[in-house]
Amino acid sequence: MDNLIVKKLVEALIFSSLEPLTLSYIKKVVGNYGDFDVNKIIKEIESDYKDKGINLFSSENKWFFRTSPLLNNYLKIETEKKRKLSKSTMETLAIISYHQPVTRAEIEKIRGKPVFKGTIDILLDLKWIKPKGRRETPGRPMTWGTDDEFLKHFGLRNINDLPKVEELESIGLDDK
Repeated sequence: MDNLIVKKLVEALIFSSLEPLTLSYIKKVVGNYGDFDVNKIIKEIESDYKDKGINLFSSENKWFFRTSPLLNNYLKIETEKKRKLSKSTMETLAIISYHQPVTRAEIEKIRGKPVFKGTIDILLDLKWIKPKGRRETPGRPMTWGTDDEFLKHFGLRNINDLPKVEELESIGLDDK
């Protein structure tokens, strides 16, 4: 199998997948056909699509195609459901995203208010958070962190792309 065929294979794998694909998975599939530089191939595909209506995008080292951000104002999904989240849900999400992995008790301590089960359930349903394991403390409480859907929804490549607290304060979004 030559490089052109492998490039087409990688493109088809990513395009046809229902979920973003990890680099290790792509390398495993391609490895069945020989020794190819998958990183180079992905960069080539990314370059091929950079000026098109869809782009190759990565988040948390998982690859997927999505509509070019330049078209955001022109394309809207008609079945998109708007859901206004409560202030407590948004506070909880912010705490999880900035302090992950974090337990419910830690969230409550930061907020100064209880976190109701329904709040966590809403964020789980949206796939914006997920369990990140258990703390090695008495009671072994569950810890929470953001999920890939959180990154995709807010257009982040990884969690480090969140605005810094100083940036939020400079535009008046601090907690004062």
